Amino acid sequence: MRDQNEDAALDAERARLIGSIYDVVLSPEHYDSFMTDWSDFVDKLARRLGELHVTDGPSARQLQDPVIEAHFRRAFALFERMGRGEPNESLGGHRAPLVRLGRGGVVLSAQEDAAQLFGDTLSLATIRAALEPDSAARLTTLLAAFDRAPASGRFAVLSLSEQPATDAGSLPGGGLVSVVTTRDPAGQDFVVELRAMSIGWSAPLASVLVETFHLTPRETELVRELTRGGDLPAVALRIGRSLNTLRAQLKSVFAKTRTNAQSELMRLIAAMVLHGAEDSRAKAAAGDGTEVAVDLGDGRIMPVAVLGPEDGLPVVFVHGMLEGLAALHRLGPALQAAGLRLYAPMRPNFGISYPASRIREAPDHFARDLGLALGVLGLSRVVVIGHMAGAIYAYGAAARLAQQVAGVVCVAGCVPIVTIEQFAQMTPRQRAVAYTARFAPALLPAVLRAGIAQIDSDNAQNFMTPLYPKGTRDREVVEREGIAEALLEGYRFTVAQGQKAFQIDAWHVTRDWSALVAASDCPVALIHGDADPVVRLKSVRHFAQQHGRVHLHEIDGEGQLLLYSQPGVVLAEIRAFAERCLA
Repeated sequence: MRDQNEDAALDAERARLIGSIYDVVLSPEHYDSFMTDWSDFVDKLARRLGELHVTDGPSARQLQDPVIEAHFRRAFALFERMGRGEPNESLGGHRAPLVRLGRGGVVLSAQEDAAQLFGDTLSLATIRAALEPDSAARLTTLLAAFDRAPASGRFAVLSLSEQPATDAGSLPGGGLVSVVTTRDPAGQDFVVELRAMSIGWSAPLASVLVETFHLTPRETELVRELTRGGDLPAVALRIGRSLNTLRAQLKSVFAKTRTNAQSELMRLIAAMVLHGAEDSRAKAAAGDGTEVAVDLGDGRIMPVAVLGPEDGLPVVFVHGMLEGLAALHRLGPALQAAGLRLYAPMRPNFGISYPASRIREAPDHFARDLGLALGVLGLSRVVVIGHMAGAIYAYGAAARLAQQVAGVVCVAGCVPIVTIEQFAQMTPRQRAVAYTARFAPALLPAVLRAGIAQIDSDNAQNFMTPLYPKGTRDREVVEREGIAEALLEGYRFTVAQGQKAFQIDAWHVTRDWSALVAASDCPVALIHGDADPVVRLKSVRHFAQQHGRVHLHEIDGEGQLLLYSQPGVVLAEIRAFAERCLA
């Protein structure tokens, strides 16, 4: 009788859950109630399985529910068909796109202006020829991903190889073209649209340039004019100033912003607009940070953020899966004080980095690409910092790159999950996603896609709040000025290309990846808060005891966001560790 009652209760919860997943498809604001229903359901289903075996391979047990799986797959398909809306309109150009491409790069339509940029005989080949090499490669990558999985919402910024000779002043954005995938207005398929970019100039953006790069008022005015379009002669004619004076000022701007060409400068400005002028204080705090586009040699580009003093000890920052590079916004002063030169590559599927579909091989493939990037950057030996889930990839880098990695530091990092107790100790929201990734991977895309819908909405903060419950140390940190905004921007960075980045990382985080640790012998430092609500200190201590080369530094009273709350303490510890490893 008890089993029948339990089955009836489970059927009622199943019906409520099915309603919840369709509610969130229609309205992202229902995400919180959906996750509450899903958390309750998956917790109870896990208990009904009895003792789950945290193993991989044929013996691994799964949470199987064909009814729920069918509805989750249908919901995911609805999410994908609905797309993710339009990109940030502040970077949009004319209402009609310059060029509209179909699958295979076929030209479907073009405006008259397109001939000025790409030639009278318009084709994908002439479009690529008109772009800078790295932009041509970026377009090729985007089109390949589009052909594999057509969807709306993919976005990139491309640079023309030179300003058009005719009517040069008419192209806004200083030679930048946006490319976006969207639904075909004339049908049910998806298309790729190229638009001349128009960078919306604002007072906050001007303040960012002055505070971050120390531009003079005249230099700031010059940058503003370049965003309106045209080369230096066109700008000189438009504002009535000497061409030689403008050349000298532009040279100074290049030096201060660490760019080498007008197209690079415009890409930097576009990126600042994309991330929001409201982040000016955070970006200023990053010091003289810059971004390097590392060509991996096969058409793939790995963006690498570079911060800290040029003569600092070289450390590589491997970001986590949820908030990406958000922690870097406030590290500028602490990096200067610690004397660390930090290199932060964007991992595949995050932000504007290249896409990658392999799941099991992801840490090793990233390590291979990191080795190539270190060669391009001229770094022969580094310490690798793994932040949160980035710890897995840091260990992967040490395993593959051997002597290039002098040591590994894990800040609020994860440890291999080998017991159900480790799942049970997580906060409810994280536990629900972890259970899904480990024991119901077929359902994970729909769960993640529902989260993306809320991140894309006007209520993105409602996605973040349940992750840091009231009364916790992390909630206190989130409520500090600028932290919540940085985290939300990090979430958008993670889902910029969809759910793939999170899906791959969630797969690895919820499995036993201890083989990566055993595959190297470099020193390891763990910096962990004793109030971390996701990776409990007990698990971290046990991990450190298992490996003789691991040193654990515990920070009292801190949670998962200790790099945000105690950047000086964390970086000072990293500096001391790096000095020993790189001696």
